[in-house]
Amino acid sequence: NSTALGVNRIEHSTMARPDQVERMKMLNVQPSFLMNHVRLYGAAYRDQIFGPERAAFMDPAAACLKAGMPFTLHTDAPCSPPGPLALISTAVTRRCIIDKSVVGPDQAVSLDDAIRAVTIHAANQLGQGDRVGSLEKGKEADFTILETDPYKVSPDDIATIKVSETWVAGQQKFAA
Repeated sequence: NSTALGVNRIEHSTMARPDQVERMKMLNVQPSFLMNHVRLYGAAYRDQIFGPERAAFMDPAAACLKAGMPFTLHTDAPCSPPGPLALISTAVTRRCIIDKSVVGPDQAVSLDDAIRAVTIHAANQLGQGDRVGSLEKGKEADFTILETDPYKVSPDDIATIKVSETWVAGQQKFAA
């Protein structure tokens, strides 16, 4: 497994430029995006700090896909709220919840790609892809059961889906 030791990564990578995305790929370094920058601060980044053009490329997930490079999503809890479903929703919609605007729609990714960013790609970045990150024979069976299918709701509503159960190494650890 080429990721058995983990992957060199750059945390946040929020304001990475297109040339830096290409350089990361060339160096086999992967970004991890704090998608709460878009969710909570996107309007401020666009309107007060960086301007519309630079803010449109913040947390450039779609650029990574175009370059053929995996990326992950994370939070800085307690500095910003935890919650992979909110990260997934934001990666798909690019919605800033402060003013409901869409910041950088060209950097939106599919639901499948956003889910991979918090599961298998995250496990690979940490050198744990052989144990966790996907449901496969021989892996530890870490998973959550959601009350609603994220593929059957509006992408904006993914963040509000409730978790019914959490299983770790095949053992139930949480039940609603």
